[in-house]
Amino acid sequence: MRSDSLPLGVILGLIAPVLGFFAYAMIYVTGIRPHLDLNYFINDLFIGTRRYQSPVLSLSLIANLPLFFWFDRREMPQAMRGVIAATFIYGVAIVALSF
Repeated sequence: MRSDSLPLGVILGLIAPVLGFFAYAMIYVTGIRPHLDLNYFINDLFIGTRRYQSPVLSLSLIANLPLFFWFDRREMPQAMRGVIAATFIYGVAIVALSF
């Protein structure tokens, strides 16, 4: 796979928010609510409470920003478009979860 390709950008753009989700979860259970554990955050707070799914996914999309700007610095426009496409895919999911 070429380094400047749309599929690479989409794949990395779909993976980065998952890593952002776990980064936010770790911040939440260590800094905000240290008496809770990661299992509680994922199962009870995120999966079990529909009200928090959309905001937590929205926060995890912040992880696409460094990826986007890294591709910009390396002058890889196709990969940048892939990251934007992945962000729109997550955006559709976030809107669907908010209803």
